[in-house]
Amino acid sequence: MRRREITTIVLLAMALAPLVSAANPAESSPWWLTPQRMLQTNLREIDATMDLDRYVREVKAFGANVVLFNVGGIVANYPTDLQFHWRNTFMQGDLVGTVLERLHREDVRVIGRFDFSKISEKFAAQHPEWLYVSEKGENVNYNGQVHACVSGGYQQEYMLKILGEAIDRYPLDGVFFNMIGYTRSDYSGNYHGICQCDNCKRRFAEYSGMALPATRDDSSPVYRKYVEFTRMMSDKQFHRVNAFLKAKRPDLAICTYTSAGVDVIRKESNRPLGQGTYYDTHKAKWTLLTCGQRQLANCAVHFMRIPFRHAAVSPYLTVRRIWQHMVNGAWLDFYCIGPLQRQEDRTGLNLTAALYNFHARNEEYLLATKPAAQAALMWRGGDESEGLLQVLSENQVAFELTRFEDPALASYALVIVPDADGLSDQQCGILDRYVAAGGRLLLTGKIPPALKCLQPIHFRQTRPAEKGSYVRIRPNDRQRLERNDLEDLDLVFLNGPFHAYELGGPGVKGLLRLIPGDMFGPPEKCYYRKVSDYPGLLLKEHGQGTAACFPWDIGTHYLRQGHLGHASLVIGTIDTLLDLDRALRVTAPPLVEVTHRVAPDSLYEWVALFNHSGQRGHVLHAPLAIDDIVIDLKPRRAVKRVRLLGAGSDLAFANRDGRVEVIVPRLDHYEIVLFEYAE
Repeated sequence: MRRREITTIVLLAMALAPLVSAANPAESSPWWLTPQRMLQTNLREIDATMDLDRYVREVKAFGANVVLFNVGGIVANYPTDLQFHWRNTFMQGDLVGTVLERLHREDVRVIGRFDFSKISEKFAAQHPEWLYVSEKGENVNYNGQVHACVSGGYQQEYMLKILGEAIDRYPLDGVFFNMIGYTRSDYSGNYHGICQCDNCKRRFAEYSGMALPATRDDSSPVYRKYVEFTRMMSDKQFHRVNAFLKAKRPDLAICTYTSAGVDVIRKESNRPLGQGTYYDTHKAKWTLLTCGQRQLANCAVHFMRIPFRHAAVSPYLTVRRIWQHMVNGAWLDFYCIGPLQRQEDRTGLNLTAALYNFHARNEEYLLATKPAAQAALMWRGGDESEGLLQVLSENQVAFELTRFEDPALASYALVIVPDADGLSDQQCGILDRYVAAGGRLLLTGKIPPALKCLQPIHFRQTRPAEKGSYVRIRPNDRQRLERNDLEDLDLVFLNGPFHAYELGGPGVKGLLRLIPGDMFGPPEKCYYRKVSDYPGLLLKEHGQGTAACFPWDIGTHYLRQGHLGHASLVIGTIDTLLDLDRALRVTAPPLVEVTHRVAPDSLYEWVALFNHSGQRGHVLHAPLAIDDIVIDLKPRRAVKRVRLLGAGSDLAFANRDGRVEVIVPRLDHYEIVLFEYAE
């Protein structure tokens, strides 16, 4: 089969997409804070011979407005004058200069890619003091490229010469660094250990007064000090680089895989079968929550693994990854090896390009939005947090992640705290004040003694996991939770620790009951004999708000087994016991993920819908269409128009008691429902 430019369908589809300028509409803030559409075609030496006109056409057709382009480090793609900077032997003329000029002419920004982790063996022989030394006392030569050490002169000094030459010569819009930090393994996964070069020995001794550890030992205080040292050296390195580059070009965006000294934090989603359905939703929300005045560029990696860089992952996995970052306010970012014109696995490039162009066509509504969710999940890591995130996502409860330092914490109508045991007195005070002021709080796990909003109660014991144990759903519990899907459930299984409490006085209510472990075999003896008085759910009004707690790991139970009952208990508690009047109600199968965002100038809000139905186990196929999704929204202002951004059509809507109801007739893969306000 003859090679074609991406595919015919991509070029035809992209030609119809009215791309816009890369210029930031908010000129007062740095351009990189506005979500961009970045394409990294990681160039090989041989790609210096590519068709440059076609390269630029394909970038435009793809819908990218930023390109991550190889400039220097391991290979210089420009005619460098520096002695120890390897010039690409396949290059004729000036690759960087030519491409940069043409992309800028098309309003596409260029971030220069540099990799200082390795150096040509020719130069390494002349400067052994620049090199990494393994625990065996050897340098690492991988395909003619020798590992360099962060502590050595190449990364400490010569790197700045290369950067200075490139920045002085070319009007790059940004700089990206690959393979940062103290690398201990090679591309084949061979572990070579802690660098034993003289520079590391000297610098570590100056930092710690200790001798450099000879090998990894997590239990050793010396090794833990070494980990601290490497972190300090890497952070110091990027702060130096930041100062050096910003002195030359304050408008230059610095990007890499760290938070120190950078403007755009780079991350990757790079496993062939994905990292969980909501992995990138979590990553986008958490990074943007914690990164301050910086942005996130999380690249969806085209290939399955480093040894197989020319074979792609499922295109539906790539689209899911990019979508989850896009609708949460981060950059779109796609990374492949070589230019598009030389891809030998082109499956799905058209789907990725279509999503980029969807974003380009709808920049007006996607570039400047903020979260509109009422619920916040206090991310504490582990299975409990993961499970509760899944419960919220599958039940279309729009949410954001939060932490105690989040200035927006008090603005959420509901805060969920997994694994509450271990909260500090200060954190408990924050939650008590939040509830007293009218907030709704849902905890799981052991209740900290300092938390007042669920007192008085008496802790009796933590019961370990018991086989044959359950949580009883009594008729009055079912009535209070008001969930139709609990009508056929009198219990849910319990396979984890249970924190037993007794009610200590008026005000605290106890729902559900612990069924202690009992007989489960043989079948003739498979019945329990006792239902305890220990509640499986505690509830109390406190001040103007309400707090509730499942004193067991209900989120973990759902994550591991996906039982309807556990999710239903959580949602019933949120909707009924805590009385969260959801501004957004979506009637759709659990396979539909929703995101809710609003314009900061209050001109519109939108609801993003993503169809996960193509997932079977870890494999992602084309999704099956889902019809007649009902969206019931309590808008911030009167709505004058409802539109589908993907379909490009208007939706009829009905106003009822201050709420707007629309029906999305068909969800194929993804869609955004835009609610425009009246003047």
